[in-house]
Amino acid sequence: MAALVATGCGTAGRQTVTIAPVTTTAPSSLPVTPIRWAPCQGGLQCGTLTVPLDYGRPRGASIGIAVARHLAQVPARRIGSLVINPGGPGVSGIDDFANELSALTPQLLDDFDIVTFDPRGVQRSDPVTCGEVPGPGTGTGSVAPPQVPAPDPVPQTPAARRATIASLRQFGQACLKASRAILPFVGTVDVARDMDRLRSALGDTGLTFMGQSYGSLLGETYAKLFPAHIRAMVLDSVIDPALSLSQMVLGQAQGFEAVLKSFFSWCADHPACRWRPPGDPTTALLAQLAASASTPVPAGAGRHAGVSDLYNALLDGLYSQNEWPGLGAALAADAAGNGAPVLAMSGSYSADGSTNGSDAAEAIDCLDHPASRDLSVYPYLASLFQASAPVFGPVLAWGEASCAVWPVPSTRTPGTVTAVGSPPIVVIGTTDDPATPYAWAVSVAHQLSHGILVTRDGSDHVAYFYSACVRAYVQAYLVSGATPLNGAVCTS
Repeated sequence: MAALVATGCGTAGRQTVTIAPVTTTAPSSLPVTPIRWAPCQGGLQCGTLTVPLDYGRPRGASIGIAVARHLAQVPARRIGSLVINPGGPGVSGIDDFANELSALTPQLLDDFDIVTFDPRGVQRSDPVTCGEVPGPGTGTGSVAPPQVPAPDPVPQTPAARRATIASLRQFGQACLKASRAILPFVGTVDVARDMDRLRSALGDTGLTFMGQSYGSLLGETYAKLFPAHIRAMVLDSVIDPALSLSQMVLGQAQGFEAVLKSFFSWCADHPACRWRPPGDPTTALLAQLAASASTPVPAGAGRHAGVSDLYNALLDGLYSQNEWPGLGAALAADAAGNGAPVLAMSGSYSADGSTNGSDAAEAIDCLDHPASRDLSVYPYLASLFQASAPVFGPVLAWGEASCAVWPVPSTRTPGTVTAVGSPPIVVIGTTDDPATPYAWAVSVAHQLSHGILVTRDGSDHVAYFYSACVRAYVQAYLVSGATPLNGAVCTS
């Protein structure tokens, strides 16, 4: 995601509330070890937060959470720390830090230490690894070696379904074998508890937090556990914590399908789009996917782009309109027999923001979202979702099956978040967000006892990166407590 040039705000006003100053916390029953900061790349400071591996046994084994911070540029005006989670799951906050810093307003950089971290199970923080086995489908799992065929992401026959399920089981068992100690403890509930210890280690009585995409689920979980420990919280591109896994998957499939139709319209109207199939574009794309499934497209150096790669490239290219020209070029090249651009986009998507992003994402998702263990459900879901999302419905429905055979039980129970006792929490939704439908932001803002909804009228994922209006509202709220009026709309 790229930060855009500031251009303006919507017309809605704002109201002012009192935000408590940040001061040193009182000691907890389990003392927090101070972080020893040291200079690291990019003018940052880096350190390690020690946390319990298992909060059920807080005085047992511990693990280290890698943390980085950018010090407030005007120390005399320092308010405290602003903790950011850029999403995922599986994304390294530290690797993404430069991207976040480039988007923050000058005043936030002046007034706050900006802090991020690699959540448990991710890259520098006891990473989950699963070995080199075929991954469980679109965007998840380890990358398979070229000589090992990936499982069919949309199996059509009983034999293909058995093969896909067997591959999913193999992947889960490989994760368990390689990461047995950490695998049961990487869910968002545990990360939220880590974040409260981070708040304490930073010396803040109240957490100031911005969670983007998956980071919104982390923020909601924290608000449910520690509502009185919040100073200010912004949730952007929001996941609804009350949804079942199937409800979430259907919402995402429909969201990506809607943006795909917008991409088709853009392609038809812009010479810059090189993918121009005859006839109905949905029919043409489904035919291209089917052809890729039966005959992977050569991609050079003995590699091939298969149907999973093509799905990954589509998902990667639909998160932002900025990616549409590249997606059009990749689809055109694939149709012409050159799979290299599709393979490059698939690799970018599968990397998932860290050195072990795919493995970590699978482990975290399966702990966070209970899945039906009845394997007969998934062909039915694929057919059901296909009705409203013919391209993405079946593949995302089958993606659920990886959690159906996951070797570790889930640790989060879906449910509403009220966060009684919290200050106002700003919830931002974009009307045409492909990955986190706008309806989810509306729902969460209503669930919260002090939710403030801000709507960005537009597309793309994570409004803060694309809207000067959103950035202005967020800055005023985080700095001084000036909350937007509930229902404020940003058009730029």
